[in-house]
Order: sequence, then C-alpha cells, then structure tokens
Amino acid sequence: MRTFLKKWTKYFFFAGFFSLFINILALTFPIYMLAVYDRVLTSFSLPTLSTITIGAVLALLVMGCLDFLRSRLLVQAGVAMDHALSRPVLTEMLEGASRIKKVSYAEGLKDVNTLRNYFSGNAVFAFFDAPWTPIYLLVIYLMHPMMGFFSLGAAILLFILGLMQDMLTRKRSDQAAAVAAQEQHFINTCLRNAEVIYAMGMLDGVKERWKKTNGAVMSLQTETNRLAGVMNAVSKTFRAATQVLIYGLGAYLVLKNESTPGIIIAASIIMRQALNPVEQAMGTWRMTVDARGAYRRVDDLLKSAKTAEKMALPEPEGQIAAEGVSLGIGERMILTNITFALPAGEQLGLIGASGSGKTTLCRLLLGIWPPMAGTIRLDGADIAKWDKDLLGPYIGYLPQDIEFFSGTVSDNIARMGIVDPEKVIEAAQQAGVHEMILKFPQGYDTHIGNGGVRLSGGQRQRVALARAFYGNPRLIVLDEPNSNLDEAGERALQAALAKLKQKKTTVIMVTHKPSLLVSVDKVLMLHDGQVVMFGPREEVFKRLMTGAQAAAAAQRTPQNVALVQ
Repeated sequence: MRTFLKKWTKYFFFAGFFSLFINILALTFPIYMLAVYDRVLTSFSLPTLSTITIGAVLALLVMGCLDFLRSRLLVQAGVAMDHALSRPVLTEMLEGASRIKKVSYAEGLKDVNTLRNYFSGNAVFAFFDAPWTPIYLLVIYLMHPMMGFFSLGAAILLFILGLMQDMLTRKRSDQAAAVAAQEQHFINTCLRNAEVIYAMGMLDGVKERWKKTNGAVMSLQTETNRLAGVMNAVSKTFRAATQVLIYGLGAYLVLKNESTPGIIIAASIIMRQALNPVEQAMGTWRMTVDARGAYRRVDDLLKSAKTAEKMALPEPEGQIAAEGVSLGIGERMILTNITFALPAGEQLGLIGASGSGKTTLCRLLLGIWPPMAGTIRLDGADIAKWDKDLLGPYIGYLPQDIEFFSGTVSDNIARMGIVDPEKVIEAAQQAGVHEMILKFPQGYDTHIGNGGVRLSGGQRQRVALARAFYGNPRLIVLDEPNSNLDEAGERALQAALAKLKQKKTTVIMVTHKPSLLVSVDKVLMLHDGQVVMFGPREEVFKRLMTGAQAAAAAQRTPQNVALVQ
C-alpha cells in the first residue's frame, strides 16, 4: 500500500495546500464580528460597515471556491485510488480463492470502495484541518490568555473523550465485523445450496446456526453502539457547555474591563472552529474505523502479492511432465512422487478410484496449485514460472464443478473476453454444440443467467467444453467431461477428441468410462495418490486384464469353492 500511497501524494499535498488558505479565510467571520462590535457599533460608521462587509463576503466566496476545489481534488484521489487498487486486489482475491487453503477474504473490492469513499468524502477533511487547531488556540490566547487556556483545556478534554470512545469500541467493533463476515459467508453458502437444504430437511438446523451467529453479531454491535452512544452524548453535552462557559468567561472579563464584547463573540467562534476537526473526527468515527480496517486488510492482501515479473516464454507446444510431484494437505498426503511425461500432441487418460487424487493432479498440471515437492514442467519450463495471463489462452480446462458467468453464451465461450465470432463458432462446432446453441431463443446471444441457471446439466457441460476449446489451446485438461452427457453428447465428445488428435493438441482426460479411452495414447492409473500404472493404452489395458483374470482365477480355487459349498 505504501507504493500506492506515494502515487497519491500529489493529491493530498494540494489538498493540504488549499486547506492552508481555507483555514486562514475561516477567520473571516470572527474578525468581521470583532470589527462590527468594537468598531462599527462604537463609531456608527456606515462606510466602515460597508467596506468590511464587502471584504468578508469576497473572502467567504474565495473560501467556498477553494473548499470546492479541495473536495473535487479528493474525489479525484478516490477515483485514482480505485483504479490503482481494484485490479491487483481482484487478482489476489481470485488467486487466493484458487489456492489449496482457500483464502476466505472475499471483501477486497468492498474494502477498496470503503477507502475510496472515505478519502473522497468529508470525513478526511478533519485530518487537513486538525493542524490548524493550535493556531486557532494561539489566536484566542492573543485575545486574552484566560480564554486561550480555557479553549486549550476544552480541546484536550474533547480529544481525550475521542480517544476513550475509540478505546472502548474498537475491539468490539472489529469483532462484530469479523463475525458478520462469517455470517455473510454462511448465508451465501446456504443460498448456493438451497435445494439441498430443502430436500434434506436441513432448514431448521441452518436457521439455528444462523440464529447463534446473528445473535453474536447483534450482541457485539449493540454493546458497541451503546458505548458509542454514551460517549457521543457526553461529548455533545461537553461541546455545548464549552460554548456557554466561554461566553460566561468573556462576559466576566468584560465586567472586569479586561475584554470587549467583540472579543467574546470572536473568541467563541474561533474556539468552535478550533474544536471542529475534533468534533468532525468523532462524528465520522465509524467511517474512520471502517476505513482503517479496510486499509489494514487490503495492505495485508497486497503484501502477499507476488511482485516479481516473470519473463515471457515462447508459445507452448503442449509437452507436459511431472517430476517427483507430491502434495499434502495437513497431515494427509494426497499425491506422492508422481512422475510421468507426455509429449506434445498426445492424449492421456487419467483413471483411478474416487479419491485417488485425479482432480488434484489436474490442478497441479495446470499450475493452479503449487506442488509441495517436485516440479510440473510445460515445454521443459517450470509451469510456476509462466505468466498466467500469457499462458491462459493456450490452456483449456473443463473442471468437475462447472460455473458460468452472467452473460451470453458467446461471452462465456469467449472466456469473458472480447468475443471473436469466428473463434466462438469454431469452438462450439468442435465441441459439437453449434446446432444446440442455435436452438436457444437468441442463439449465441442468449443470456444464460447468473451461474448458467438456464442451462441443463448436459448443456452446461457441453458449453463449458466449447469454452475449453476456445482459441485452439495447446494443452487441454478435461475432468470427467462426460459426467452429465447423454449418448449424443458422448458421441460429440469422442468426435471432438479425434479432432484434437488431428490438431496435435495435448489432452489429459479424467474418466471412469473405458469407451472414452479409445482415442488416448497413454493411460495413467492412480491409487491412493500414487502411480500404479503408466504407459501406452494397450499395454496398460493388457496389464489390467491380466490382473482381473488373476483375481477371477483366485476366486475359483478349490478352497474358495469349498467355502461357497
């Protein structure tokens, strides 16, 4: 964040520069009142009244213009802040969500918005006006030392009240915000799984869990607001009392012939101006706390960002290799010493029982997750050294859990980038969904709804397959591509695999159906996260058949027959 703050220094510098003249001109009204009471009303001079009135109005007009310029400048600073932070914050949010231990911080852009609104709003003015408080107090002191000391004491006490409010409420406010974020995450999860909740009678349990979390949030917020209310009432009463007391002090000094009525009015107005930044800071305390928390979270997020620029590598051909790759989550090893190589243009069938690590291996091969040990190489280079933005167009991925973005069919096939109609149609034809899409109400311009809710399971899988094929990638990973396909969809998938073989595209496919393995060149079988078989398709199938025949023969031994009888 400090790097970004340096870029915005110019905005804050000029805002401070304008604040210099704004605060000088803020003395216009008290000086005017002093002149009226001590000069005009004693001399009965209309020319003097006209002159000082015109001068005061002009000064106030200039102050208004400068205040407007300062406000516009800070608004522009907020816009620049949003432009500078939004992209890297969104990048880190998405990268964090794709990691093995998913980062639950999903409020990054909301925090950026909080910072933008804070720095472009009125709350930040207190920081520019606060340095003038000692100067205003000095002016009051020059009017009369007793009034100066009284104003200084009032400012100190008001500042202490502000500190007490912060100390009493900060911890509870942060706790309430953290629990509220957990509550929102729980609600979002429930909304995504609403069908499961209703179908399996989980509603009462969900409502009870929410009730406990919401009760904790309300308790913390209520206690925080109660304390804040008490401190606001005390500070408000104190501010009103200071106005009464300074008038009383001024009147006492007038009676003692140590001051004039004009000084009473001027000192009261200046003291109010001196205390205004403290009052404003307390009035916008909630915004300040939120902005401080947002700054801390964004700063922590950006500190974890990988700032090293990666050298651009040639376009990949698709050669993929795993060299002693292992991965563990906690104390459990998911993959252990995975080693294999697949030349560019070949197709690999990845098989194994559920939970054997197939999906995890796919994520490692795509560079989504980093291995705990070993290296994944694409065209001989560590895939971690590839710039993901540059590598992405050469990668096709069909995950098990398919998600779409709100938009048209063509938007989603084009990966939410600039839609190239020729490439979109080519990808759809290659996936065998062109005719299906044409039957949609608006064809490729059909809005599929948020998350693709308007598509059936089979349609979602086939459109996602077209998205994986978009742009003729060099490496395609398909995780259970036929899990929701009917017979026609499977035929289209087999035809697409044949076309990919003709194009010399490297394909890695996870499947449980032997019929899809007809076109693959090699087969890799996983068991408990380890490679038990790897080689040409015929060789692996032969070994599997031999193992199956041996198992069947073992079941027909005389001992087993006797047991059956």
